[in-house]
Amino acid sequence: MKPIKEASGRKFLQWVMAPLVPVVVVGGYYWPYLGYIAITMLTIMLLLVWFRGRYYCGWICAMGGFYERILARASLNKPMLPVFKATWFKWLVFTMMMSLLLFRLIMSDGDLEKIGGVFVMMWTISTSFAIALGLIWKPRSWCSVCPMGTMQGILAPNRFRLSVAESCKGCELCAKVCPIETNPSAFKGDYVRSADCMRCFNCVENCPQNALSVVGYTSPDRGSRG
Repeated sequence: MKPIKEASGRKFLQWVMAPLVPVVVVGGYYWPYLGYIAITMLTIMLLLVWFRGRYYCGWICAMGGFYERILARASLNKPMLPVFKATWFKWLVFTMMMSLLLFRLIMSDGDLEKIGGVFVMMWTISTSFAIALGLIWKPRSWCSVCPMGTMQGILAPNRFRLSVAESCKGCELCAKVCPIETNPSAFKGDYVRSADCMRCFNCVENCPQNALSVVGYTSPDRGSRG
């Protein structure tokens, strides 16, 4: 397959954000206040989701950048297991992770250092699972079940969605270039479910039929989309 075309600036932004993962996970072990970096990122996500849907995952997420730019270099890059895309599995992971987060925050009893430590712990757990999955399957396999991605799909199910035109030929190149193997061609004539699309625009940039678009996104190479 030819090299994947990417939207301008995405790769650079991911490389900028990726180092935050070892900073928080490793540095936070010694200084828990670094967990507030994670809280800041969560706040940005919760604000951005109302305007751009799951755009945060595709562009700004430090973990996503780390997996896609660094972990990918060691990944066997095997196709994701079907269970990673199963709705029941996503909700199971969401329930378990959110329950753990809530429990630990209650146990912190309002102590600022302990609160920071809770978010260091959550990033450490997520990163550990992500590396374990990403070394074998797609580097961003964890992102398919990530609770934050699920949350964004719940909060803004109709924001900045990927549209698939009737001109789609079903070549499924879009699925091959998607970091989480979403197959937009399966939604021909409709919109892709919000939670299943990270708005990375890889599919838009690489569609040979120019059949994919996101309202409000303009590609310098392919013209206005939507």
